Amino acid sequence: MLVFWIIAIVLLLIILALLLPALVRPNPAISVDANAEKRAIFRQQFAELEQDKADGVLDSAQYDMAKSELERRFLEEVGDTESTVVATSPDKRLAMVLLVVLPLVAGLLYYKLGSPVSISIPAVSPDITSQAKPDHSTMLSDWGPLLASLKKKLEVNPGDGAGWALLGRSYVELRQHANAIPAYEKAASIIKDDPQLLADYADALAVVNGHKLTGKPEELIMQALKLDPNHVKALMLAATVAFDRQDYKQAIVYWERLQRNLPADSEILPEIKASLNEARALTGEKVPAQPAAAIVTERSGVSGTVSISPKLISKLDPAATVFIFARAAQGQPMPLAIVRTTVSDLPYSYHLDDTNSIMPTNKLSQANEVILVARVSKTGDAKQQAGDLQGMSSVVKPNGMSVDIEIDQVLP
Repeated sequence: MLVFWIIAIVLLLIILALLLPALVRPNPAISVDANAEKRAIFRQQFAELEQDKADGVLDSAQYDMAKSELERRFLEEVGDTESTVVATSPDKRLAMVLLVVLPLVAGLLYYKLGSPVSISIPAVSPDITSQAKPDHSTMLSDWGPLLASLKKKLEVNPGDGAGWALLGRSYVELRQHANAIPAYEKAASIIKDDPQLLADYADALAVVNGHKLTGKPEELIMQALKLDPNHVKALMLAATVAFDRQDYKQAIVYWERLQRNLPADSEILPEIKASLNEARALTGEKVPAQPAAAIVTERSGVSGTVSISPKLISKLDPAATVFIFARAAQGQPMPLAIVRTTVSDLPYSYHLDDTNSIMPTNKLSQANEVILVARVSKTGDAKQQAGDLQGMSSVVKPNGMSVDIEIDQVLP
């Protein structure tokens, strides 16, 4: 923002430097011939007399008389003064008005027509949840004018499929999935060959429908896979659909295909492997033995069940998000590992280990003692807010022990 204003001020000073010198510098005197027009008329009349004499229209006596009369009139009307000097003084008052009015008008025009939000960068909060994800209210206030401007442009140009897709993704980022769906629908009707768009559309529909992927979302997922059989998000959603309907063999097919196309250092690869093992176990297949390192990680985590007090459950939306995380007992309140579910899944059996870490440099296995927190967020935001429901454990060691958590308090 500071750089923008410096550039604007420099450009304004350049404009003033070009205009003001011409207004304050004294102008040179200008010689003006006041009788030039009359002199030209008399020259023409003298020429006509000469022509009449030459043509025989006037004899010598008539010519001399007419010429004497014309010379007398010339001396009376023109005289021997051929020019006058005109000098102009600098307009310092206009210069002062421009010096004040030009910057003021420029500032007012920018305030009315410009977009300060588009060059503003929201400040990063020191809170860990702000580092992981911008605050919802801050994002809404920052993006509101931009989304309004985008919507106006799309009303003028409704055939802009990329614009509708951008609007839909922006609404999803603001967690306004219901508003995202019409935008995705228009984008998908224009752009027919974008698997990412179809997968995002399906995901938004599922969120609005209580995280259910059956029906229209599943149709969109299949269309995306038809366009790109190896599309990561479409494969993940397709595997989830198959798993939810207990078609575990089909879920294994999707997850195996996804596993083959992911890089070895992919962050979601451990989650895919865990889902594969669960699906194989449910089909009766023999689950491959875990490497020793994985077993150590499993034992170094913490497991348990999250439940909610019966007196609070009736007040909640079944689709409300539940965050379950572990944080260090001492030091920064940064989550070391986190998972999320919904109220409808409670009681929920959780397991936290290094595969659930937010940052590779800050793992659960590096902490000696932790506190486990289960929080119901009514807005879906990981940041703690008044009205959220929460339960906490005592200080425990993340050495494979089991810790149950009951959500039994309302945050002030």
